[in-house]
Amino acid sequence: MPPHLNHRKSTRGCLRCKTRKVKCDENKPQCSGCHRHNVPCEYPSFEARRFDPRAKKARRDAPSSDFGSIQTTDLRLMHHYATETAATLSSAHFPAVRAMWAIDVPEMAFEYEPLLHTLLALAAVHRATLRPDETDQLRPVQQAHIDKALQHHRSITANLAETISESVCVNTILISLYTLTLRAEAPMEPYEPPLLWMNMSHGIRTMLRMVYDQLIESKSRIFPLLVAQPIVHGTGKDSSSPDNPFQFLLHCHRDEEDMDESLLDVYKDAIAYLETNLNAIKRKESDFDIRKRFSAFPAVFTHCFIQLVSEKRPRALVILAYLFALVKGAEDSWWLRGIPEREVRGINSIMPLHWKWAMAWPLHLTIDNPEAIPMPVADPGRL
Repeated sequence: MPPHLNHRKSTRGCLRCKTRKVKCDENKPQCSGCHRHNVPCEYPSFEARRFDPRAKKARRDAPSSDFGSIQTTDLRLMHHYATETAATLSSAHFPAVRAMWAIDVPEMAFEYEPLLHTLLALAAVHRATLRPDETDQLRPVQQAHIDKALQHHRSITANLAETISESVCVNTILISLYTLTLRAEAPMEPYEPPLLWMNMSHGIRTMLRMVYDQLIESKSRIFPLLVAQPIVHGTGKDSSSPDNPFQFLLHCHRDEEDMDESLLDVYKDAIAYLETNLNAIKRKESDFDIRKRFSAFPAVFTHCFIQLVSEKRPRALVILAYLFALVKGAEDSWWLRGIPEREVRGINSIMPLHWKWAMAWPLHLTIDNPEAIPMPVADPGRL
């Protein structure tokens, strides 16, 4: 039996060892392998190629995407995104939207570098959840790509009026999703609300509001996503709702919060949104739709609600806990799994004692029985 050869690549070895895919000891003028086989030993002229000014000029003059050298890991991640991640994204249960995520968005990524880095970062997170043994290898790759994505994206979107495009819109949506996945590993003590995700998601609204009509009229490549049902607006009462099961959140402990009309409207709209989501669950909308309604929450409201959460106002935090509780039954997607329970537990950990009663319902829903949707009961003594 011939001896087993160690198939480790040599970066500066002789041409014959490279062809045979064995380790070259790089002895010169003849390596040990070539000497043993009594064959000529030739080395590639690295120095000549490295310092040849004509070659350098040719590379500079040649058309380039400036995306840098292609790495095997990046190719694997792009393949993973197109074949696996795309099918898990917003409204991907519609064939046209799924094709957009899997085909059109990668095409946009090669036109817009920040989007390319975001796709690769997102694919790295997804792959790590499916293959935990690759987590340590993928973590630095994921971090490097998202850093580049954010660096370039921020500079490009500094003046939205001039730079906004379908690719910029998609990148903002996917960066928002990426920041949500980070909540799966966020510290629980002390708990801090998901402000990064909420702010990034809110930016989607700002951006789309500027170009929505243009994207629709031009039938842009993201048209299927923009028209996919349900189209979430976030204001107004759900006409299918016979009652208002969460209205007690608006009236309880009113004496501790000075609410003018504008602040009252913010809370009213947020609570109405919760009731709309509850009715969607009762109508047995698909998990894709429930997740879409959940994800759209920060985007469809004014920044005032996010400010209330950042101030850790109990009423705003309870509303946020109810939002996460309502998506618990639809969390079977890699980018959301485990997060609703973590957020509800975290909010409960910083809730003032006299507000703890309001957390009983989301705690029950996320921890005890996510399949049952019991109605929360307000204690009249707390109103």
